[in-house]
Amino acid sequence: MTTSQIISITVPLIALVVSTIALIFNGMQVRRAARSFMLNEQIARGNAVMHFTDRFFKLAEQGEPHNKLREPEWAYQFWSLQATEFYFFHHGVLPTFMYTLWMIDMASFYSGSEGEANRKSHLEYLKEYSFNYPEMNSFFNDLYELARTSGEANLRNQKVADFITAWIAKNKKEVFA
Repeated sequence: MTTSQIISITVPLIALVVSTIALIFNGMQVRRAARSFMLNEQIARGNAVMHFTDRFFKLAEQGEPHNKLREPEWAYQFWSLQATEFYFFHHGVLPTFMYTLWMIDMASFYSGSEGEANRKSHLEYLKEYSFNYPEMNSFFNDLYELARTSGEANLRNQKVADFITAWIAKNKKEVFA
């Protein structure tokens, strides 16, 4: 075998080895970047949950929500919080599990002796501020009907959980679309 034949075989083999090593290295970097992206997404979701929870507790410090809804400024803040939470849920930022827990509370808020008054307050907000977001109107209308007709709390809670899971599977939008 001549020198030029050895070189013509060796150079492509070295190039193949170098390419394979580079490919493996790039694959490792892609996996590392994907894990980093997923961790950042989880952190962002956790921060969103904490932010909304904090906003709710600051409102709740001012008094019991059923009573505070009679105050227009407080009611506006409460319903604005619900609308913002819904937007982030609808666009996949809030975890379905957490939003389900919050909507179980909302269904109980729509139920009982104050349920109709609470719904009326919410409808006033929706009438003024969500004319361009029909999915939100539809969602809260369906939640209200479910809360109103489901009876006992455990059954209502299960129906709300099922409703939320089915709703997001059918209606989830891309983040910030």
